[in-house]
Amino acid sequence: AVMLRLLAYRKGIVKAKSLPAFVVSVGNITAGGTGKTPFVAMLSEWAAHRGLRTAILSRGYKRKSNLKSLVVSDGKGQISSIYDAGDEPILLAKKLPYTPVLISKDRYAIGDMALRLFNPELLLLDDGYQHLSLHRDLNVLLIDAKRKFGNGSLLPLGPLREPFEEIKRADIIVISRVCEQNLGDELVELVKETAPGKPVLRSCHLADEVLFPHTGEAHLPQMLEGKHVMAFAGIAHPDDFLEMITVLGAHVVKFMWYPDHHSYVNRDFEVLASWSRRPEVDFLLTTEKDWVRIEETVGGDLNIAVLTIKIELLE
Repeated sequence: AVMLRLLAYRKGIVKAKSLPAFVVSVGNITAGGTGKTPFVAMLSEWAAHRGLRTAILSRGYKRKSNLKSLVVSDGKGQISSIYDAGDEPILLAKKLPYTPVLISKDRYAIGDMALRLFNPELLLLDDGYQHLSLHRDLNVLLIDAKRKFGNGSLLPLGPLREPFEEIKRADIIVISRVCEQNLGDELVELVKETAPGKPVLRSCHLADEVLFPHTGEAHLPQMLEGKHVMAFAGIAHPDDFLEMITVLGAHVVKFMWYPDHHSYVNRDFEVLASWSRRPEVDFLLTTEKDWVRIEETVGGDLNIAVLTIKIELLE
């Protein structure tokens, strides 16, 4: 089914629609966790520093609303709820209050809406590699240096959304989550063999700040060294979060992981509150993506910190 769909677009049986703006897609060919959303945030910040009018188009995965199209942020701040928008668009709206964020399964429709409402020069597609119905001027593909292509099988037997060879559709390939212990050299060679002539870059995930949202305090990540924390995460690869805070020197008294896009309920908050009261725990620690899901319902007396991350290109 995947191959037939790709063939239909290649042969022109189904045609992509174009929009009068420069369209950049950021995506992957595996399910979850390569760093698409922070990469889009990095590109948006880059564009803003150069005075480019930008809008972000997202699908709004796991949102609860049935609205077909939604403006999450109007470029002046967030105007939609987590319930209507989903966690990743809300995260982008909070990190990039000056950039309009819109969501729909139909990226052409919200791209057209963005052009009418905000007149952007640049449209960024968050998780757009498989969204072939919208023409893009630049196709950026992220590949996780740690997990690569898993067992090489398509969903549901493996992590691939489409065959590995489809990396050739990309204009730029970025090996993400590179670290000192894994520079991704073998993966770079494999990619260059499969997609010769395509630029291959490397990027790393870096801890940026430790924020205490209830007090407004912000610290360098190094403040975690020696701290006793109860950490929790509901992201695609929570082990990456655990590894990052451990490397920063935190003593993880307890780590709880939840499914990606987890909807926290009262029982979860009761458990977190019980850990927050324990004398051996300095504070709770979570991810930005988890915080946007709980900030409207978590109690203000909960001693909680949020570790923010950023993407840095190594080339």
